Amino acid sequence: MKYSVSNWIYGDEPLEKTFVRLSKCGFDGVELMGEPDHYRVDDVAELCKRYNLQVLSIAGMYPWPTTGRDLANPDPEVRGRAVHYLKKCVDFAVGVGAPLIIVVPSAVGKTHPVGDTCDDKAWEAAFRREWDHAVESVREAARFAEDSGVLLAIEPINRYETYLVNTAEQGMRFISEVGSGAVKLHLDTFHMNIEESDPIAAVRAAGDLLVNVHIADSNRQAVGRGHFDFVGLMKALKEIGYDRALALEPLPPVPDPYVAMKMKRYAEMWDTYAQESINRLKEFEQAM
Repeated sequence: MKYSVSNWIYGDEPLEKTFVRLSKCGFDGVELMGEPDHYRVDDVAELCKRYNLQVLSIAGMYPWPTTGRDLANPDPEVRGRAVHYLKKCVDFAVGVGAPLIIVVPSAVGKTHPVGDTCDDKAWEAAFRREWDHAVESVREAARFAEDSGVLLAIEPINRYETYLVNTAEQGMRFISEVGSGAVKLHLDTFHMNIEESDPIAAVRAAGDLLVNVHIADSNRQAVGRGHFDFVGLMKALKEIGYDRALALEPLPPVPDPYVAMKMKRYAEMWDTYAQESINRLKEFEQAM
């Protein structure tokens, strides 16, 4: 397996500073925040060469209520902008050599469908409508991605941050409805700890659909600071033949991750969390 860190957790930190940290800690690569306009492809390539790192994935960013990042939105213009954004991420991934992009089918922070959902019937109708919109949006983006060889990895997110795809089973059903070989599954240990009755069984069920994994402990801190079963995870990954990246996403203990990444008083934890996490994971992997 390969090890990386998703750089969105470092906020506006200069990219070279992130590369220095990851190189020093023994990482294989980086997961870049999916903001194509923030980077120059040539600059990223130069940093990868200088620090012997790869771009192992792109973390698509789908904040709510940002206009144009909601693939499930009932407004076709909003969905169109979201698909356009995802296509830009595909081009960016090709440029930096990343094999996949993480896709959240509905915006993060959007915890219910748009419109009146005050009763069961209205909720079910709105949910089905937005599910179908998301399937079609991802299908369109997948047709574009198929020509480039870039994969789109669907990420289930916990119910407190989004509502459409929360579990691995829902993610696999969504992928089946899209019906493209370019659409696979991404899992996140933090979200699984909330949503899955058995996270390790969910990994086994995913099998070869699984192409990327986010790593944070049960409290979203570094590996070993919570109670997630990482030994069981590593065993399950080995059983399904997983040999791709584990992308770390540990965050300081504050309620809002988007606030945490901007707070300079937590900056000293970034090196500590990165080193602690990769050390523990490599120990578990070597013990298998």
